[in-house]
Amino acid sequence: MNPVKAPHPMKDLEIITDPNTIKVLFDKIRAVIVFKYLVNEEMTVKQLADALGKNPGNVLRHIERLKSVGLVQQVRTEKTQTGIVQRFYRATAREYRLGIADMIRANGGIKTYAKDRLRSMILGLEAYGVSIPETRMNDALSILEKLIERENQISSEIAIINEEFWNSLPTHQQEDASRLMRDVMLTRDEKYLQLKDEWWSLVTSFQKTQ
Repeated sequence: MNPVKAPHPMKDLEIITDPNTIKVLFDKIRAVIVFKYLVNEEMTVKQLADALGKNPGNVLRHIERLKSVGLVQQVRTEKTQTGIVQRFYRATAREYRLGIADMIRANGGIKTYAKDRLRSMILGLEAYGVSIPETRMNDALSILEKLIERENQISSEIAIINEEFWNSLPTHQQEDASRLMRDVMLTRDEKYLQLKDEWWSLVTSFQKTQ
C-alpha cells in the first residue's frame, strides 16, 4: 500500500457556496457517486463503475470533475498483484449542505430555489401553530437565513480527527456523535445564540395558544 500526498482530514460538514459546484452536483451520476458512496467509504473507479453499472472511463471523468471543485479527493493508492496501481477516492466531507446566503446572492434558478426553500420552511411552521404574516415575512426570512448560515459556518469547522474509528461506527452512532459535537460548538458561539434568540422571539410571537 503506497501513501499519496496526505489528504485533508474529512470534515463532518462542508458548506457548498459556489454556484458552479452546485451545478456540478445537479448531475445525477455525480450526486450518487458523492452522496451514496464516497461519503461512506473509499472506492476506486472500478468499484464505482461496478456499483453504478457504468463504463469506468465515464466514471473517471465524473471523478475528475468532482475533484476539480473540491468535493472528492484521492486518499491513497494500492498496487495489485499484477502491478496495476489502484487509486482510492473519498468525499471531502461526511455531509454537504448548500450555502443559503450565497445561493440567494447568485443569479437565475439557484437564487429562486434558495428563496423558495426558506419561505417553504417558514410556511411549514403552520403545522405547529405558527403563522407568520406577510408583513413580517421579510424579517423572518432575513433572520432564518443568517441563523442557518451561522450554524453551517460553525458546523463546517468541525473536522473528523480519527477517521478510522469514525468509519467503524454504525450510521446511527455517527449521526448521534455529529449532533452532539455540533451542539457543543454552537452553544459556545455568541453570534449564533443571539440569532437563535431573535428567531425564537419572532416565532413565539406568532404562535397560536392551544
